[in-house]
Amino acid sequence: MAATTLRVGLTGNIGAGKSTVAALLDGPGFMIVDADRLGHLVLEDDEARELIVDQLGADILDATGRIDRTLLGKLVFSDSGARERLEAIVHPRIRATEDERVATWGVTPGIAVTEAALLVETGGHERYHRLVVVNAPRHTRVARLAVRGMRPADAERRMAAQMSDADKAAAADYVVDNGGDPEDTAAQVATVREHLQEDLRALCAGLSLPPRQR
Repeated sequence: MAATTLRVGLTGNIGAGKSTVAALLDGPGFMIVDADRLGHLVLEDDEARELIVDQLGADILDATGRIDRTLLGKLVFSDSGARERLEAIVHPRIRATEDERVATWGVTPGIAVTEAALLVETGGHERYHRLVVVNAPRHTRVARLAVRGMRPADAERRMAAQMSDADKAAAADYVVDNGGDPEDTAAQVATVREHLQEDLRALCAGLSLPPRQR
């Protein structure tokens, strides 16, 4: 039996605007899964929290004993070993929750889009039928992060720890340039939406989906 849910990964480097694109894709027949929000739930889970503290130390806890995401972020973006240990705990739990939500969605046929930051770096993009990558110029991303309260030096360090935009885009089926006017981004996303709907029809018909860049 052909699949009736097209699984789509949506990713991009920090400040590129993944959430903007996710919001534009959202609508009838589409389900958006925010992996970052699922990650928040994992950090609140007692078992996961104990494992994380055991691996990374109690310095990431706040005064109430909960994981401080700011402290955690600073640690993993400066220490690749710590990031790998965290991912080994968190990512399987996020994937399990994601799969459960898609399985119980109840819309068939439909397109389930998972917004996540490290899909290509971890090889997680291979789990999806299609991958959408969001790009934006470096200076634009730094400016966006400054609006969120992040210092330029911190933004640069975080960007330096991530895969290059070009390498990430090379893994994509569809690339959205979110560095220009909002209207231009919306037009690109509308085109991607149409292509994903074409992909869904092909999937439901049992046809293979060859990689493509658009």
